Amino acid sequence: MSNAHTSARVLAPADLAPADLAPDDVDPGERVRRALAAADPGTEIIVDFDETLWLRNSTEEYLRSLRPRLLAYLILLALDVLRPWRLLGGAARQHHYRDWLRVLVCSVLLPWSIPLWRRRAPALAALWQNRELLDALQDSGYASFRVATLGFGALVEPLLRHIAPQAELVASGTLLSGHRIRRLGKSASIASRHGRGLVCGAIVITDSETDADLLEDCAMPLLVRWPAAEYRPAFAEAYVPFRYTQRGKRPGENYMLYGVLLEDVALLWLSFAWIMPAPIAGAAAILALHLSLWCVYEIGYVENDTRATMHEAKPQTWGGAGAACAQRFQPTWAWTAAAAFAVSGTWLLVTFNAGAVRLPLGSGQAPLLLGVLGVWAAYLAITRVAFWTYNRLDVASRGIFYVVLQLLRTVGYGVLLATNPIGLAALLSLVLARWVKYLVYRDTGTRLTEDQRFLTLLFFLVLAGAAATIDPVAVVSVQAVATLVWLTAYAHRRIRGFFAQIRVVRP
Repeated sequence: MSNAHTSARVLAPADLAPADLAPDDVDPGERVRRALAAADPGTEIIVDFDETLWLRNSTEEYLRSLRPRLLAYLILLALDVLRPWRLLGGAARQHHYRDWLRVLVCSVLLPWSIPLWRRRAPALAALWQNRELLDALQDSGYASFRVATLGFGALVEPLLRHIAPQAELVASGTLLSGHRIRRLGKSASIASRHGRGLVCGAIVITDSETDADLLEDCAMPLLVRWPAAEYRPAFAEAYVPFRYTQRGKRPGENYMLYGVLLEDVALLWLSFAWIMPAPIAGAAAILALHLSLWCVYEIGYVENDTRATMHEAKPQTWGGAGAACAQRFQPTWAWTAAAAFAVSGTWLLVTFNAGAVRLPLGSGQAPLLLGVLGVWAAYLAITRVAFWTYNRLDVASRGIFYVVLQLLRTVGYGVLLATNPIGLAALLSLVLARWVKYLVYRDTGTRLTEDQRFLTLLFFLVLAGAAATIDPVAVVSVQAVATLVWLTAYAHRRIRGFFAQIRVVRP
């Protein structure tokens, strides 16, 4: 492509009519033609790719194309729950690193994904190419132009080759360093490779305000939204286990990590897996079983919020995000996911820790496996019935019944698995901490400000101390120390604040 921009007349944004800067015109193709007609012949054109030249987001469509879908989803879920980008610096670290890590990790763990994407590229390019924009460029004499994207070259280039073969990709991320272009911005990235003159003399066509640096530095900014363009997050239309918990019920809290894994599962591990013959396999089994339970528990969450909008004066729901997640929620698939997790969990339990099963369910592995599966299926059914009942109680009565749901999340596992006084004290401490906070909320309408983690620690000290008066030997153990250390570490901020605020009142 020639560097004709060096002789092009530079048009400042002030030279444009207000309509040329507005992104919501009903005829974006005509706006592009009008802008191109106002420019000198040979002026460079820089076009955004995602949702501009191509009417979808290349990163999300790539993630959507991953196979097998279940494994791909579990990888993406793990990344969104663990959020490894938090370990990296910068206030905008999620914008800088999230997409890069998602694409990189999936491409490494599913190495066939990039070759499959290249094979699908011709069909995908034809399906969502922006014909209106391409026709406007062609009619204005711009068969060749430049393309800049915050996406990944490995994903964009196969599409671009079939959309506009004469176009040149001048800015994109790489699989190994896809975060850099997001940190630099498109304008600086282009300048580092092609010089500042390319941007300064160019017309930039984009749909996104995140290209503000490019729009400010170019000769003629053209912010255009295309009616057919659509940003579709990967797996957005499918049932996805735990999505309602993350985005609908408790948006922004990362509850699957902090409430389910670091509270429920951590204490279940310390209470049950710790004393199993094979504790690591036991921890994996408990994790699978609890995820199975949570698939069913989520049905109650959706039902609770749906009914709350109809029957409560001040329902705690989350508007559009919660409603969208609820619409995509499918109880049948939730039970299917629960069954899949249950089978893996019971197999791990029976294979490596058959002695930890309390109930006499058979002597051989197959009878024991079927027996454990039957007990667990009954446990899931009881949990569902309990949540169904809770959702149909009046608001005043829910405070008392709430403890049943919390017992089923924790202590109820003792029906199937053996534990000891320390394990029971740990689980009950979590139940009581949650129950106290919920009772205050239901009775007063306001939330108790005391930290739940700190309350859990205090209840554990009380219950473990009470157990020590009956059987000191059962309480003095490595398991007790590990549980105390974990609860203390998890509540460390509130502990520091508590001691910092202590004051001695003098008479």
